[in-house]
Amino acid sequence: MATALEDAPAVTLLKLALDETRAVERLIVEGEWQQALVHDAARGTLLAAALGRDSAILERPELRALAAEILQLNEHLVGLAEHRRRGVERESDLVRLGRRAHAAYHRAGSD
Repeated sequence: MATALEDAPAVTLLKLALDETRAVERLIVEGEWQQALVHDAARGTLLAAALGRDSAILERPELRALAAEILQLNEHLVGLAEHRRRGVERESDLVRLGRRAHAAYHRAGSD
């Protein structure tokens, strides 16, 4: 990927980063955490390359708009990931409770 993007302008890199951000969102919703991490890493690489390519991103309206959209989606991703994490914790608590109830049932039946 690095060689194909070496000469890409910042706008291209930001558009690709936006695509990766959307992919991360879709994968989190689908529960595909490993793939989401792969796309998030690619997204980070693209963002770093874009910033390295054009340090005046905020001065160019088309780049500023792309960066703002990525930032807004990123805020959404943080909330989405936190919501999913809490859901997994709740499920884990229910499994532990079920195991304790199962063990208590068997202990009571053997007394």
